[in-house]
Amino acid sequence: PVESLRGVRTRTTTTQLTNNTKLTNMKRMQTIFIIGMILLCATPVESLRGVRTSKTLMSSLAHSFEPVLSKQEEYLNLSELLQACWSFASVLREMGQTVLAYDFENNIRKAETLYHSAPSEQRRSLASLLKLERETGIHGPHGALQDQSAATGLLWLRRYLEFHLDMYSSILASRDPTDAALNAYKTTIEPFHGWTLRKLFTMKLSTMMPGRRDLLVLLGNFKSQEFGEEEEQIILEDLDNLVSIWRPIVVKWRATYEDLDLEDFRRA
Repeated sequence: PVESLRGVRTRTTTTQLTNNTKLTNMKRMQTIFIIGMILLCATPVESLRGVRTSKTLMSSLAHSFEPVLSKQEEYLNLSELLQACWSFASVLREMGQTVLAYDFENNIRKAETLYHSAPSEQRRSLASLLKLERETGIHGPHGALQDQSAATGLLWLRRYLEFHLDMYSSILASRDPTDAALNAYKTTIEPFHGWTLRKLFTMKLSTMMPGRRDLLVLLGNFKSQEFGEEEEQIILEDLDNLVSIWRPIVVKWRATYEDLDLEDFRRA
C-alpha cells in the first residue's frame, strides 16, 4: 500500500536526521577537545603547577646581560653591555639603592659620551672603545686614568658588578647578607676607596642590609606574606643563573683592562 511506503520513507528520513545530528555533535565534541588540547599545550607548565610565572628582578637582569659576551667569548659587545648596565641601574633603584644607582648611572654616562661620538667600527666592543680613547693620550702611565673618561666609568661599573657578584655568590652559599656584603666590599671596592668612603660604606653595609628572608623577597619582587619555600627556590635559581652569566663577563672585562694597561689602582 502507498500508505506503508510513506511510513517507510518517514522512518528512513527520521533515522537519517538522527544520524546526521549525532555526527554533527560528535564533530563538535572533537573540535572542542582539540581546541582544549591546544590551549592546554600552550599553557606554561609553571602555571599548571601553580608556580609564580612573572619574572623576578634577578631573572630580568640575567636576560639583559645574556647577550653581552660574544658566543665565542672573544669580546664584550659594548652596546649590549651599556644597555644591561642601565637595566641594572633600574633594578638598584627599584630595590631602594638610589645613591648607588645614581653613581652607577653617572659612570654609564661617562662611557656613553665617547661611545656616541666614536666611529661605528670602534665602538663594537669594550676593547675597541678603550683602545680608541687610549690613543688620544688623555691617560697617564700605568693605568692612571683621566677622571671623566669612558675608561674610568667602565672601570667602576665593573667594580660595582664584581661587588654584587661576590655578594650574591656568598648568599647562594647561605652566608648572612651583612657578612656577604661586607666581605664583598673588602675584596672588590674597599682597596680603591679612601678613608672617608671606606668608613661610610662599611657603616651603611653594617647597619642597612636586610636579613636573608627579606633580601630574597626584595630580589624576587615578591610580597612578603606570599613568600615561602617555593618562592625561595625560584629566586635562588634565578640568582644562581645571574651569577653564572656575570662571572665570565667580569673575567673578560678585567682581562681587557689588564691587556691595555688601564687598571687604575689609585684610591678614590
